[in-house]
Amino acid sequence: MGQREMGHASAVGFRSDGRVAGVLLVALPVAVTAGLAVVGVAPWITAAVGGAMGVLATAVAYAQSDRKGESTQGQQLQSVPQAGAGEALLRRAIEVRCNERTAILEHLSDAVVLVDGHGETRYANRAAGAMLGAAAAVAGTRAAVDALPPQVLRAVQGVAGAGREGERRRIECELRDAEQTPAVVSVTLVKAGDDPLVAVVVRNVRAEREADRMKSEFVAKASHELRTPLATLRAYAEMIADGEVADEAQRAEFARVMLDEADRLGSLVDRMLDISRIESGLGRASFEPVDLSALAEECVQAQQVDADRRRIALTIGRRSAGAVAWADRNLMKQVILNLLSNALKYTPEGGRVEVEVDIDNLARSVVLSVRDNGIGIPAHARPLLFGKFYRVENHEKFAKGTGLGLNLCRNIVEALHGGQIDVDSTVGVGSRFWFAVPLEQAGRKAA
Repeated sequence: MGQREMGHASAVGFRSDGRVAGVLLVALPVAVTAGLAVVGVAPWITAAVGGAMGVLATAVAYAQSDRKGESTQGQQLQSVPQAGAGEALLRRAIEVRCNERTAILEHLSDAVVLVDGHGETRYANRAAGAMLGAAAAVAGTRAAVDALPPQVLRAVQGVAGAGREGERRRIECELRDAEQTPAVVSVTLVKAGDDPLVAVVVRNVRAEREADRMKSEFVAKASHELRTPLATLRAYAEMIADGEVADEAQRAEFARVMLDEADRLGSLVDRMLDISRIESGLGRASFEPVDLSALAEECVQAQQVDADRRRIALTIGRRSAGAVAWADRNLMKQVILNLLSNALKYTPEGGRVEVEVDIDNLARSVVLSVRDNGIGIPAHARPLLFGKFYRVENHEKFAKGTGLGLNLCRNIVEALHGGQIDVDSTVGVGSRFWFAVPLEQAGRKAA
């Protein structure tokens, strides 16, 4: 019999004993409430859940005590045949409830281990075996505690020695695995006395730590991007206020620069707010049938002056008839204008930018592409290109930018329209940015 099977066999034998079943009933509300506390659920919800499960555990405990009382009556039970049937029914009810609570523990994503005061395992759920190794599920060993950092064993011994049920320790640590998984461990005394039992709940917090890191990185980058135009505005304003600009032509130039920086600052704030609304679920799209071929032509005309100024040939190539998507027209226009603006920025004079609109009948979607023969994007940068504030190294000398435009495009296409956006590029040859959104018919069915 393998270690995993031995562990489950031990656990089954452990549960079949009424005394140990009662301990599991006590451990369950503690494990669940500890898990809720680690996740960060509101305290009143945690208290309510713990209280409800405590009532259930108490009810079963009373049932067990009643059963013990009945067993001591011996001959009285024998004299009443109905009492034997009632005891069997009660025993079956207790077994069912115990199995239900064990099933809850087995399907928790957090590792739950019940140990004695010395750290030997009495029970371990499936997540414990997956997180701490198969040996952690073997009852009667210290494999589970040994798989955790040493401070966990000290915490187990500490709460067991305290002798107060509900005594808890919280530990932030890294697991002893190859990935050094960050975890939060909750150690709680669930049964005091000569044979204390301690519940150890282990939660993988890698996703939470990564989210915190990304938030901190976003704040740092946003602060830097906001500070740059503000610094320029302040410098030019101080020079004008101090009377250092006497020439009217120079004063007009300073005013133009300040207006440009103010527009850049406003655009940055608007994009940050748009992205935040979409990611928080507050952003909404007003869906209607949108002819992307006609919309693409409108966007090309809007960018034609900029293209002529840069001496770039901006044209519309292939356009499929009936390229009607179920989309938000204003948001789609924002995506197309952003892709065109980027293509013009990173294409040298004399280059070309072409827009194509196709229908993918297999995927039932409209595909719009913006192709250029510009400087191209390195392979290592393409996976990061749609991230917040990401700018390809050495591209800053070609054009200014906030690094939020493509991230906003991805949120509009993928989060709001259920589509897809990506880029194909070769350095020195050019790039093809494309996005796909559902056709009108598919969109109406999904709506």
